[in-house]
Amino acid sequence: MGRDDNTIFPWRGAILAALTFTLFLLALYFYNDLRPELGLGLVGVTFCVPLGWVILASREAEYNDSPLRNFVPRLTVWLVLGSVVLGTMQWNVDRRITTMEAGFAVLYVVAAGAALRILNGRPKRPQLTALSGGNIERRQRRRAR
Repeated sequence: MGRDDNTIFPWRGAILAALTFTLFLLALYFYNDLRPELGLGLVGVTFCVPLGWVILASREAEYNDSPLRNFVPRLTVWLVLGSVVLGTMQWNVDRRITTMEAGFAVLYVVAAGAALRILNGRPKRPQLTALSGGNIERRQRRRAR
């Protein structure tokens, strides 16, 4: 078996995964160091990285019925739900954090809308037809006498 020249290392995945992991560790460090604004801000930026990844993947999709179409709303719902819960928990502690989390929730919705808009601009998958160029009609069964 020869080496397949089409397989390449997924650099985008490796770089964005490392960036996400690093930002998350920094967020934990700053939140633990009693700087919650900076820590929670870094958490929001950390979760923006996967949405950037989704936008890049939607730009590379060939057809608009990509499996990414079902993934984008699900990811967005969980990210927005997390921001809303975190903002609600911080409401009585620091209103600035609640405002920041609301801004991140809006950013997540805008990024998901951009990804879905890019997918909507892709052509539909071609429909398969018979070799004759037309649709084959089914024969009706004869009734038994």
